[in-house]
Amino acid sequence: MRPEQEKLVRLKLREKQARLPEFTLDFIYVSETSKSLSTCFEYAKDLTLFYDYLVAERIIKVEQTQDITTKHLNGLSERNIVDFLNYLTHYTKTYKTATGKEIDQVFTNQSEGKNRKLATLRVFFDYLFTRSLIARDVTKRVEMKMKKRVRIKNRLTDDEVQRFFRTIKEDMNVQSDHAGNYHLKTKYRDYVIAVLFAYCGLRVSEVSTLDIQDVFTEEHALVVLRKGGNEQIIPIPDAIYDVIMEYLDQRKAMTHALREHEDALFLSMQGKRIHPRSIRNMLEKYRQRAELSMKITPHVFRRTFGTNHYNTFKDMYLTALILGHSSAETTRKYYADPNEERVRSSMAGFSYDSK
Repeated sequence: MRPEQEKLVRLKLREKQARLPEFTLDFIYVSETSKSLSTCFEYAKDLTLFYDYLVAERIIKVEQTQDITTKHLNGLSERNIVDFLNYLTHYTKTYKTATGKEIDQVFTNQSEGKNRKLATLRVFFDYLFTRSLIARDVTKRVEMKMKKRVRIKNRLTDDEVQRFFRTIKEDMNVQSDHAGNYHLKTKYRDYVIAVLFAYCGLRVSEVSTLDIQDVFTEEHALVVLRKGGNEQIIPIPDAIYDVIMEYLDQRKAMTHALREHEDALFLSMQGKRIHPRSIRNMLEKYRQRAELSMKITPHVFRRTFGTNHYNTFKDMYLTALILGHSSAETTRKYYADPNEERVRSSMAGFSYDSK
């Protein structure tokens, strides 16, 4: 894991740890000796969700999750665990944005997501039981059925990504002088938007809401407003840092922004913050010019980034964190697909011969 990525994971882990009781912090601490940092973060996230459920449903009658004790957990039954897994099917959480606005976000889990959270509970309860902190492990007999995995949808190849970029940069297949003049005014903006999709896996709403001050030049990072209203710091890959900085200089020199849109990183020709619909239309325009058959949307770039990031670092939890997923199961289900070369090389090198 790169230093900037490790810093990001540790920051998110500390946020979760602030809401956990002391004996659970001990579990996370011990886990760090044998598990990856990303796995420990998932443990903390799953247990925070579990505790939130127990407190909200008054199964454990305390004011806050930090007040939960091992005595409380010792009083749980198998039914409590099953009820929690059923709750995960569809639940709502309320978040507050930096401006104080409350946003309700709905979460869902299929059997794969429930099984992963059950796995966390099993590891945790086994830890408590083996240290005689609880008298019995109520998770041992709880089982979940697995459904067939969903096939991952379309993603772009490396060549298709580069062709898309070249189409913008090299003014390919511009059909008229009018279109050419418009393209010259917007092409660098459009190129940077495409680069953010491909190299950071951002959602279209996350791109359109970026402000100038969200670009941290010294830290090589972006501050992104995620779906749940939380802000997340995303490191800017070295490969695109200079591109972003050049655009930032251009944007600061622009004078046509309307007053209420003057902080927006990406502007329309009318001086307004660019609309997600305009971004989608822009991608379709360049898809046609690039003569690519696949329908290209912001989420196609997001899937492309997610799969390539996973295949590069082979860490599902890290990829989930970078994508801003509430659950690593979403990443496993729709993004974490080993490419053909990894599958081929793993089999070619497989042997029982002594190393």
